Amino acid sequence: MRPGSLVACASLLSAAALPLVSGCISFNSHSQRPQGTPSSGPLGLPYMRPEPGCRTFNSSAVEKVVNELVHRMKDPDLARLFQNTYPNTLDTTIKWFNDDLAFVVTGDIPAEWLRDSSNQFKVYLNLVGFDEPLRQLTRGVINLQARYITQYPYCNAFQPPPESGLPRQWGSGDTGAAISPPDDLSIVWTCGYELDSLLSFIQLSRLYYDFSGDASVFTYDNGKWFTAMESVLQVIEDQTVPTYDDDGNVVSFYNISGPNQQYMKNKGRGPPKAKVGLIGTTYRPSDDVVYFPYNIPPPGHGRRRATRLRGPPCLPQIRRSSQIRVPLAVSIHASKMSQTALGRAKSVETALWEYGTVPTKRWGEVFAYEVDGFGGAAIQDDANVPSLISLPYLGFVNATHQVYKNTRKMLLNPAGNPYYAHGPAIRGVSSPHIDEAHVWPMGIVSEVITGTDDQEILDALEWLKNSTSGLGLIHESLHTHNGRDYTRPWFAWANSYFGEAIVYLAETRPHLLFADGQPFSVKALLAETLPGS
Repeated sequence: MRPGSLVACASLLSAAALPLVSGCISFNSHSQRPQGTPSSGPLGLPYMRPEPGCRTFNSSAVEKVVNELVHRMKDPDLARLFQNTYPNTLDTTIKWFNDDLAFVVTGDIPAEWLRDSSNQFKVYLNLVGFDEPLRQLTRGVINLQARYITQYPYCNAFQPPPESGLPRQWGSGDTGAAISPPDDLSIVWTCGYELDSLLSFIQLSRLYYDFSGDASVFTYDNGKWFTAMESVLQVIEDQTVPTYDDDGNVVSFYNISGPNQQYMKNKGRGPPKAKVGLIGTTYRPSDDVVYFPYNIPPPGHGRRRATRLRGPPCLPQIRRSSQIRVPLAVSIHASKMSQTALGRAKSVETALWEYGTVPTKRWGEVFAYEVDGFGGAAIQDDANVPSLISLPYLGFVNATHQVYKNTRKMLLNPAGNPYYAHGPAIRGVSSPHIDEAHVWPMGIVSEVITGTDDQEILDALEWLKNSTSGLGLIHESLHTHNGRDYTRPWFAWANSYFGEAIVYLAETRPHLLFADGQPFSVKALLAETLPGS
């Protein structure tokens, strides 16, 4: 932040935070029945955004993007779905923020997930260079994530910070669980160790810096971000350690046990793992316990993110920023940290190809979803990102790589993936988080964003349009044979992910969305109307 800009930023944020008018209903209730005027397409999808006075944050850049794309899109139902979903995080989930921190709920659950909040905001990162209030809000999200990780690096979801004055919620599933290291349910919502949650923090931080050039996020609160990164790297290092040491003793850095089936076996330690260079995790991106300890998509995700730590946020160049000065000792420490991350990234990549792929008779060599390093492997996918289908989106492998093509072909076939479900209402990848018969639209969004065939992408978009139970929002899951049987009416991450996919298509495959076939450019749109400050 430039010197003297704090007052200006506070003023801008006051304007962005629309005061809630009396009579606003919970979006959880709002989202469960059609609201505004139907779209002009055959589905007649309702307008589901809250009234302006009932939105939790306003971004001029987001409104510009929404208006431009909705005006240009040739399919009115698809346009309405984008109009409802792209701004959903800002419209509904910003429960509190000040100049430095922001608390963002996942939707109909009143807690902040590290993974969800990172992905909810990732869709807006290419706008932060043109919208100062949005930039400051995003910085607040990262600052609060850094605090949470510093306090409880093995935990994945959190209560509102004390500064917010928001009441603590006591619906956490961890009540009564035995957890080591211990947590505090006045701060933590659930303490499930998910590798992808920590890596999402890295991703959001780095991309925020790329798009904003704002280095202050790394020095806020005496460099809390670096403390959080130290915690992340220590967890990663610990989770490469095998279950048995050289003397046969059992080694564990995180245990969670209790009566709930979502707690780990072996006295909370989970399934054994061999030392193969991969990073263990306890929970999948779906919040379900792993079957084998090495879940392949998150390390694929992590390899990309760790490699990117070589860039300015973790090197001494940050000290030369015209906006902020970082002590030399911090810069040197950051440089060493980035080298540690890079070394781990290289070993993870080698291990992914050596232990994360398996030969199959029908499909050829494919990526496994989970392995244990002893030879055990789970051949399936789960719709939650990071997933195997989403590997090109994560940046680990190109969509044209033969192993990925084999894997994709297998996973989108009921003969190859035990969690591929199909019926008249929807088809796609499901998740044991609900059951095998409920397909997650998020998985179909991954098909869109990683697709290389126009017709397959159009078919996937058609399924997505018809997945909303007539409500014009992306839900968590939908039953394959009952289009009214859905879960989670208000799931902001899925809404953001769909919005991200539409913007991606507008930029890369505009002929699929626009009658004129001309590409869309966020930079071109906003540079003329909302010059960065």
